[in-house]
Amino acid sequence: MKPSVVLPNRTGAGDNEELQCENNLVLIGANGSGKTRLGSWIEETLQKNIDVHRISAQRALNIPEFAALMNLEQAERNLFYGREDQYAIPEYKRSSRWGSNPITHLLTDYDKLLSTLFARTANRDRQYTKEAKEKEIYVPVVDAPTDIIIRLWKDIMPQREIYFEDGKVMANKEGQDKYHGKEMSDGERVTLYLIGQCLCAHDNSIIIIDEPEVHLHKSLMARLWNKIEELCPNKLLVYITHDLDFASSRKGSLKLWIKSYNGEKSWEWNEIPSLNEIPENITIEIVGNRKNIIFSEGEKSSYDNILYQEVYPEYHIIPRGSCEKVIESTKAISETPMLHHLKAYGIIDSDYRTEEEIQKLKESGILTINVAEIENLFCIEPLLRLVAINQNLDSDKTVKDVTDFIIKCLEDEIDVQIANRAEREIQYKLKTYSKDSDTEKGLKDGLDKVIASLDTSKIYSANKAIYQQAISERSLEKILLLYNRKNLPKRIAAYFGLKEGEYINLILRLLKGDKKKEIIGAIKLFTPTIN
Repeated sequence: MKPSVVLPNRTGAGDNEELQCENNLVLIGANGSGKTRLGSWIEETLQKNIDVHRISAQRALNIPEFAALMNLEQAERNLFYGREDQYAIPEYKRSSRWGSNPITHLLTDYDKLLSTLFARTANRDRQYTKEAKEKEIYVPVVDAPTDIIIRLWKDIMPQREIYFEDGKVMANKEGQDKYHGKEMSDGERVTLYLIGQCLCAHDNSIIIIDEPEVHLHKSLMARLWNKIEELCPNKLLVYITHDLDFASSRKGSLKLWIKSYNGEKSWEWNEIPSLNEIPENITIEIVGNRKNIIFSEGEKSSYDNILYQEVYPEYHIIPRGSCEKVIESTKAISETPMLHHLKAYGIIDSDYRTEEEIQKLKESGILTINVAEIENLFCIEPLLRLVAINQNLDSDKTVKDVTDFIIKCLEDEIDVQIANRAEREIQYKLKTYSKDSDTEKGLKDGLDKVIASLDTSKIYSANKAIYQQAISERSLEKILLLYNRKNLPKRIAAYFGLKEGEYINLILRLLKGDKKKEIIGAIKLFTPTIN
């Protein structure tokens, strides 16, 4: 079982709280939330009762030419307390290991770590020799920390090897000569440092690692810490980080969000909630964000995300893929008491939705844009004019030609569009089914009511009239609200002297220049206002 950890009261006032972690612990917080101070507080609070080894974010990675060879007790005192004498005890650690400044002191203990690793190996060798002599038979050789590091290194960095020879650290890449450890990259040196520190910490101790992701490539980071955790089953690893990817990679760990540091050894914190509808990495992103949330369709590289970040700069945009995920996520936040300090909204395409469905979604904070598809925003009249002027074209003629083209496209597939919109309305009405009472008759009566409301001829005719009216009025605005066809922006590119696909790219380039305000102002006319 891992040791328990004590934290200050989560409200910022009251008695300390003791947590028993089945796995490890991740403390997540924004810059300025007092994470490092909290790590120092944990160390100073617990170190009289349990071994606590803290690895600072301020750590020098200079590997010495030779490590000083010491006996094991001397080396461990140096590593854990910063001194070798009788004062190598917790009461003097603040001054001797941390230079009386445990928050910002630069930790220069790589030489002490290597001395401890070599001392552990020498101690293993002495014990083995003694036992072999006494028994006069073969005795299995127990791995020293250096053996474990060599094996682990081959696993996570198969193209590189590391050696421990006569107080030196050596390495080589496949097919090359050995080189001294001091010539290793930052990632290699920090990998050796972190593995060594965690292996050297005693069993049943707490290891506090500040910024465990520094200098580590993301592809290496998760694998390295997974291996370290496997090698330290009886040690509690307390990670302090602001890296959301790292935090979400610690599967099974208890994750706490450090909201703020109030001074006088007072912090506000809480657990990261578990939301069935939202993956943990996104939940961490939500909790760690100080802005209110907008969930959007698409992915991070999609038009939804690009445009909404500009239209709603005061909100944190989180793409969720499908409209169903947007709806689920928005409702999940509103139904989680722990997150009531955040407002969450969803923005989705109109996508054949009726006014009744749009209003129902609005009650749950899910809003629709005033075009059928996000791509249609690039076809609104203000942007057609802006691009036409940019291309030295007659804007009135270009708008008319593009409008005529889009209307012709709609007319060519009018039956499909009407049927799709009618189908969507029927599907929505079917979802409104509920039983009349808790009886067999109640089930049937509820279904009969829904079926009775589904006059397909009437629904089809009503939707046909909507499309015909938009076409007869030659209203580009109404047509873009009704017409679901994602490739419209590509198809109109030729009217601006552009190749297919260049039209949207041109608008996105203009969005980064002096036309930004004008483009965003135009798009805001077709996106919902959030109060």
